[in-house]
Amino acid sequence: MNYPTKKTFLTTTLFVIFILVVIFILGIHSSQELKKVVIQQFNHQQLILARQASQEIESNFNALIEELLILKDSQREPSPDLLQVIFQWAHRFGVRGLFVLNQDKKIIYKIGELALTKLAPLDPNNLAIHFCKSWIYISEPLGKEFIVFFIDPCLLVQKHVSKIHSGGTSYAWVIDENGYFIYHPIQNFIGQNAFKARQEKASYYFKEINEIQRQELLQGKEGTGEYISLGHRGVKGHIKKIMAYTPVHIPHTQHIWSVAVCAPEKEVSEVVHYLYLKQFIIQGSLIFTLIWLGILLLAMEKRFRTALEEEVARKTDFLRKSEEKYRLLIESADDLILTLDMFGNIISFNQATASFFKKNPTVLQGQPFNVIMQWPTNTIIDCLNHLYITKQSIVKEHIVKIKGRLHWLNTKLMPLYFGEEIKEILCIARDITKEKLVQEQLNNAEKMASLGTLAAGVAHEINNPLGIIIGFGELLLENTPKETQAYQDIKLILKHALHCKSIVQNLLNFARPSEELSEAIDINEAIKEVINVVRHTLEINNIQIKTKLAKFLPLARGDKKQLQQVFLNLIINAMDAMPDGGELSITTRLNKHQAIEILFKDTGCGIKEEDLGKIFDPFFTTKPEGKSTGLGLSISYSIINKYNGRIRCESEENRGATFIIDLPPIGGHYARQNISRR
Repeated sequence: MNYPTKKTFLTTTLFVIFILVVIFILGIHSSQELKKVVIQQFNHQQLILARQASQEIESNFNALIEELLILKDSQREPSPDLLQVIFQWAHRFGVRGLFVLNQDKKIIYKIGELALTKLAPLDPNNLAIHFCKSWIYISEPLGKEFIVFFIDPCLLVQKHVSKIHSGGTSYAWVIDENGYFIYHPIQNFIGQNAFKARQEKASYYFKEINEIQRQELLQGKEGTGEYISLGHRGVKGHIKKIMAYTPVHIPHTQHIWSVAVCAPEKEVSEVVHYLYLKQFIIQGSLIFTLIWLGILLLAMEKRFRTALEEEVARKTDFLRKSEEKYRLLIESADDLILTLDMFGNIISFNQATASFFKKNPTVLQGQPFNVIMQWPTNTIIDCLNHLYITKQSIVKEHIVKIKGRLHWLNTKLMPLYFGEEIKEILCIARDITKEKLVQEQLNNAEKMASLGTLAAGVAHEINNPLGIIIGFGELLLENTPKETQAYQDIKLILKHALHCKSIVQNLLNFARPSEELSEAIDINEAIKEVINVVRHTLEINNIQIKTKLAKFLPLARGDKKQLQQVFLNLIINAMDAMPDGGELSITTRLNKHQAIEILFKDTGCGIKEEDLGKIFDPFFTTKPEGKSTGLGLSISYSIINKYNGRIRCESEENRGATFIIDLPPIGGHYARQNISRR
C-alpha cells in the first residue's frame, strides 16, 4: 500500500489553499457584481413606486378640476347642500376650504379654512390654478361668480408618498419646481427650501444631492442616483443613499413637481453580505470535507449564484411586471382596444387604435368615443344607458371613413367592474372590411345568378314575337314605295325592333353566354386592337388616351372577343363620363399576387359613393334615360368572373373613376411587349 508522502501532502495542501483563494476571490467578485445588480433592481423598484405616486397625485388634480368643470357644465347655481357634499368629497384630496366669490372677490359662501387674504387675478372665462409657497387654489367661473378650492399641497400628496416603503427605513419626499419641500417625513422641512435646509446643516456634504436636485428634479427629469447624507431616520454619520425620482406634471399648468424615493444602500448590501457569508461557510465546509470535489463545488456555487440572482431579480421585478402586464397584452393585440369613462370619453387605447385612425396618440386621449367612431350622439348615449341598466355587452357593426376610405368595424362595448359598480367601459373593435367585401362579392354572385336565370326566361319569351315583328316589317318594307311616309314609319319600327332584339341578345349573353373559344391571349395586343377601333371617336370627343403596357406580361386564357367586349365597354363608359373631354389612362402590370392587372382610369365625373355597390347590377345605370340599357357592366362582370378573374371600381364623385381587372396568368408563357406611352 502506498501512503502519501510529505511532498504529496504539501502539494495537496497548497492545492487546497489555492482553490480556497480562487474561490474567495471569485466570491468577492461575484458579490460585488450581485450587489450592483441588486442595487440597480432595487432602485428601479423605487422608481416604479415614485411613478405610481406621481400618477396618483396627477389623478387627484384631475379629479378636482373635473369636479369644477362638471359644476360649470351643469349651468345651475350650486346649492349650499351640494357645495357641502363636494367639500366633504374634495377634503380627502387635500382641499381645506371651498369658497364662492363674486366678481369683486368678496366671499358669498364659505366652507373650511381661508389661508390667503389676497387672491391672485381670477380668470373670468377659464379655469385658473395658482400656486404659492404653502397653498394652491383652483378657481372656475360660474356665470357671474367664482368657485374656489383652497388646497394644502402637503395633504394632497401625503397619503400617496407617506405609504411608500421600498426597504426597511426608506421614505419619499416631494419638492416643487423652486426647490421647496411640499412633503418630507421631517415635518420641519415642509415648506422650506431644500438647498437652504441642507446648507444650514453642512452644504459641502450635500453637494451630490443638491446637484441631482438642480440638474434633474427641478428640470422635470426622471432617473436614479446616489449621494452621501449626514444621517438617516435618527442615525447620524456619513450614509450612502440610493434614490429614484420622477416628475409630477400639474394639469392645466406649466408647474412640475418631483417625487423622490430614497433608502440607505446599506440595507441592500447587508442582505447580499449576509447571503454570501452563509454561502462561504457552507462552501468552506464542503471543500475541507471533499477536497477532490472542489471543481464540482465551484460549478454548484455558480449555479447557486445564478439562482440567487434570478430570485432577487424576480422579487424586484414583480412590481414592474405587474405594471407592464396590462400594457403588453393590450399593445400586442391587432384589435382596437379602448377604455371609456362613464361619459363616453376615451381614457386609454392601444397602439393599434392610433395606427388605424391615423391620429397622434395625444389627440385621441380624452376625445369623445362617438366622434372617433363617427356615431351620432344619441347612439352612444343609448349604448351607455343600456350598459349601465342591463349590465350586458353591446355589439354593433358600423362604417368609419378614414382619409376618404370606408372601413367596416365590429365594435363590442363591455362594462368594467371595480368592486360591484361599473366604473369604465371596455371597447374592442375589429376591422371586418375584408370579410364584408367577400360577403358582398358572394351576395353579388348569387344575385347575378338569379338575375341571369330570370333574364334568360324573359329573353326567350320576348325573342319570338320580336322575330315575327322584324320579319313582317321587312316584308312590308319591300312592298312599300320608298317615297311614301309609310316606308319611313315602317323603317322606324324596324329600327326600334332591332334595338329591342339587341337588348334581348345582351340578356341572353348575360344569362347563358354563347360557346366561347379558350385560347392564350396577349392582353396588350387585345387592348391595342380595341384602341385602334375607338381612337378616332376619342379624338373627336377631345379625349386623350395614354397607355402604359408592361413588358413580358404573362398570357391569359379566355375568349379574346369577349375580353375585348369588356375593354370596349369600359372605354365607352369612360368616354360618356367625360362629355367635355379629358384623359383616359390604360395600364397593364403584374400585381403583388402575380396576377395580370388591367386599369382603366378616367378624369370624368366619377361615381357617387351610394352607387358604387350597384354598378354591376343588371339594368342599373347612372346615364340619362335612353342612353344605356344598364347591361354593359353586368355582362362585363359575368365575362371576367367566368375566367376566374375579378373586376372592381374605385371612384369618388367629381374625381374620376378607376376600373381594375385581375386575370390569372398562364404559367411560363410571356408576351414580349414594349412599354407604350402616348
